[in-house]
Amino acid sequence: LRRDVARQVKADSEGLKQRQLELERELEMSRDDKKDIYEDDPAVPGAPAVDRDPHTATGDRDEAAPGAARPTCREAIQQARAEREQVLGEKDRTITALQGKIDAMETEYEKILHGSLDRVLSKLAAAQGCWEKEATAMHMEHKERLREFGLNPLEI
Repeated sequence: LRRDVARQVKADSEGLKQRQLELERELEMSRDDKKDIYEDDPAVPGAPAVDRDPHTATGDRDEAAPGAARPTCREAIQQARAEREQVLGEKDRTITALQGKIDAMETEYEKILHGSLDRVLSKLAAAQGCWEKEATAMHMEHKERLREFGLNPLEI
């Protein structure tokens, strides 16, 4: 059993290490992408200056590509935020709806429980009356038998 547990722990540990490496690679790629996006952006403070080759026909070529990419990145970010907010809103609405269903079910179960308990109590009350009559009849019969033998039931 210990060996199996040790093997399981070792396998889980190796799986987690692989997952950590994958996530670190993804993080590095994301950082590189972010760096590439903002590297040539003159609007970002601290960004390196754009090298323009005086021999090229258009010196604005380096500036035009990041400038064109910038609005699409911003649009993508805004769209992603909008989608995230929409998903969160749907999630909140679903949670609210499910909570409402849970509350309705709880109320219904309470009604069922109270009804069942009321029926049990009425059956117990009916049974109690019947048993009390039988118990009284038995006591009276035993009293009579004791008196037949000349014994006083109060002295016993």
